Amino acid sequence: QTGLALINTRRDVQVTWPATPERLPQQHCDYAPRLGFTWQQTPQVQWFGNLSRSVEPAHPWSMIWGSNQYFAAGNGASTGRQRAPVPLDNQTATTLELGARGESAIGRWELTGYYARVLHELLTVEVLPVPNLFVAENNASPTVHRGIEAGLDSTLWEGREGRLALRQAYTFNDFRYRHDPRFGDNRLPGLPRHYYQAELRYEHPTGFHAALNTEYASTMFVDYANSVRADSHLIFGSRVGYDAPGGRWQAWAEMRNLGDRHYAATVTPGYNDAGKDVARSTPGEGRGVYAGVRWRWD
Repeated sequence: QTGLALINTRRDVQVTWPATPERLPQQHCDYAPRLGFTWQQTPQVQWFGNLSRSVEPAHPWSMIWGSNQYFAAGNGASTGRQRAPVPLDNQTATTLELGARGESAIGRWELTGYYARVLHELLTVEVLPVPNLFVAENNASPTVHRGIEAGLDSTLWEGREGRLALRQAYTFNDFRYRHDPRFGDNRLPGLPRHYYQAELRYEHPTGFHAALNTEYASTMFVDYANSVRADSHLIFGSRVGYDAPGGRWQAWAEMRNLGDRHYAATVTPGYNDAGKDVARSTPGEGRGVYAGVRWRWD
């Protein structure tokens, strides 16, 4: 399996109010080849792999957000804001992915490992804190993305009274700088090293189903200096529902975060927080109840 994409991106960026003469037209020509394979070792096991190059252009707004040229005092609401765009390179990555999937006595499984060398990665950083929150995006020095993804779908019991199944997914992430002059080999912030999800689900032949689920995320760094981390979290939820025969209508109710755990769902990275707990985390949802009905008209 092979393929090749040719990519041409054009940007024409200018701040028009207050009017400025700085205008930045920018054009990039790039390519994205791909080479892959699949091998059916046995009827139960399949191997696969890919070697590919990806291209991600910068958003035009990012060419302004990342600028270090500002309006001087006396420009009203624009004072201190970016007045001119700056050039940004396309983010490119060369990625090797190897994995296998299949079926066994423990269920359907899949295991994948990947390694990517990234150039000019587009990374965000908080420039101004709340309430005047301002986030910039710039090209980073070389970075590495590597990790493992694993999934397992197991049938624990099946009979006339229904089916009990356990579905699990695990991700290991290691995203970091590659010999950056300032941050060395620090890990990139905002991403937990370990992430796990599981659902235990019962399905009855009449259409009734019920499930318990959980989510775990390990600690994650909040700044590029790796001086402080957001706490890990473990949350639980449940769901019940009914699927009418023929799929004409469905109804469900779900409870999320049963323990009302307080945790950081995402973070807006900073350069160096010097070990301080800065208010740059977005809280996850607290305890909540959701319900819905879906009807299909043929």
